[in-house]
Amino acid sequence: MRFTFLTGDVNWQEYGGKFISAKQNNGEFDYWYVMDILNWEDAVGEREAKEVGSTYCVSLYSVSPSEAGAESLKSAFDCCGMDSEELRSNPLVQVEALVTYGVYAQLWSENGNNLAKLMKQAREQARMASMLYGFYMDRPANRIGTSNWDAQRGNILAGLAR
Repeated sequence: MRFTFLTGDVNWQEYGGKFISAKQNNGEFDYWYVMDILNWEDAVGEREAKEVGSTYCVSLYSVSPSEAGAESLKSAFDCCGMDSEELRSNPLVQVEALVTYGVYAQLWSENGNNLAKLMKQAREQARMASMLYGFYMDRPANRIGTSNWDAQRGNILAGLAR
C-alpha cells in the first residue's frame, strides 16, 4: 500500500511526520490509513529515549471523518485553531485534525531503530487491515473494553457503558 506525505517537518526522519493512504471504503463509509512516525529522541529527549531503547515509533491509524461525526470534527478543528471553511471541507485536513485531536483507531504500533523496516511493516499491516478491516476494528482500543469502532467515532469511554 502506498502512502504520501501528509504533514510534519521537511526532515521527518529526525522530527517525525505523518503519511496518508489513498481513500479506503469498507462498504459503509470512507476512511484513510495514517502512518505516524515519531522520533523518540526529539519527542522526549535523549536521556528518556535511551530508556525506551528504540529510536523510532511507527503507528498505523484508521481515521474516518464521517464516522467521527460533526461534533468531533468541530472539536478537532477548534483544538487545531482551524476556522477557515475552505480548510474544513478538505477531507485530508479533516483527517489530520482528527489525528491531532486523538479521534482514530490505532491498528498497529511498533518501536525500533530501523525506520525503513518499520515503515515497510506498517505498509504490510495496512494491506492486511484492508482485507481484514472488521477484525482489526473489533479489537479493544483500551483496557476498559472500548473497541476500535468506538475509538474511531471519538467515543473512547464506550467500554464503561457496557
